Amino acid sequence: MSNNYHSLIPDFKRRIKELVRETPMDTEKLLALPYPYVVPGNDKVEALYYWDAYFINLGLIRMRMTEQARHNVENLIFLLRHYGYVPASNQKSMLHHSHLPLLPWMVRDVYRATGDKEWLRRIINDVVKEFHFWTTKPHTTPAGLFRYFAGENAEWGPQKATEAESGWIDSPRFEDARNYNPIDLNAILYRNAKIIFDLQIEALGKGDQKLLDKSEQIKKMVEMCWNEEEGFYYDNDFVNKRMSKVKTLAGFLPLFVEMIDENRAARMQKQLKSFACPGGLAITDHDYAGEPSIWNYPLVCAPYIYFVVKGLCDFDYMEDAADIGTCWLNMVSEIYRETDNLWEWYNVKEKSIAEPRSIKNAALMSWTAGTYIALIDVLGLD
Repeated sequence: MSNNYHSLIPDFKRRIKELVRETPMDTEKLLALPYPYVVPGNDKVEALYYWDAYFINLGLIRMRMTEQARHNVENLIFLLRHYGYVPASNQKSMLHHSHLPLLPWMVRDVYRATGDKEWLRRIINDVVKEFHFWTTKPHTTPAGLFRYFAGENAEWGPQKATEAESGWIDSPRFEDARNYNPIDLNAILYRNAKIIFDLQIEALGKGDQKLLDKSEQIKKMVEMCWNEEEGFYYDNDFVNKRMSKVKTLAGFLPLFVEMIDENRAARMQKQLKSFACPGGLAITDHDYAGEPSIWNYPLVCAPYIYFVVKGLCDFDYMEDAADIGTCWLNMVSEIYRETDNLWEWYNVKEKSIAEPRSIKNAALMSWTAGTYIALIDVLGLD
């Protein structure tokens, strides 16, 4: 087939515009938000979702829909000011937990696109506040790193809510997510401290040295997640004092945040073959059985494809990045032409949206479109 990836973008842009919603007043299910926001797709509750917004914004900014990207961020800041943290959604059932803290990345992206220093000055303290939320109790661990941890809500107990905070619901990755130093969260927090320091310099003329000290502390302690024999990162179970045996794409996040040197990156690059499939990379290296979950082989969701491919590009593994990225882009574009939709997850072994083990798929336009558009850009594809 022709690999004219850009040909689909006008259609994606039209359809994402159709997914813009406004909730000026509280409803039975949703909290009011001050600005219009992009919902993931018509098969989901029409809410704003925290980590979805990061991948949505990657696409919006590249499609020159920067004002909508800014609105998404402003809504997250509004929730942060109200709750002291960014809830996973303005959906009332999801107010008791957060998501992977990508707010500093979104703020940085909007600032880079607009150059609006006054806007940055107005919200920089909010971004610092969220970092403190993630690096203080109950997110601290005895090992000196940080964890997912959510309180009980009406629908879920604290264990299930904590899984939801990680995003990896019913994943084989965690026996109890509260007991782990997760590699993706700690890698993101390492980079968040650096991003916030840089944003402070832009907004205020100086940065807080304590942020850089915290970043270096995380980098040092994350060594407990490194498996020297395999050359890969795993989640660390601090309760049982052992590494997880579940190998996931989350282990590539130190590559994405540029926390490692070239020698370690070279060792990690050799692990790509463990996840390789015709449609790109699976989220785990094999099927770990257990509860049916979208976070298990042979499936993958868009975000972790982006994390891995962007990390490979940053370390100049362009051939690997292109192989993985184009395999995924080809699969997504082929299935889009067949089904007229983008999807929450893809079966990368079969290059399909087939439902193994009765795992329900859902049409999910926004974060998959955002990832698709971002990958075209980072890979420099025509």
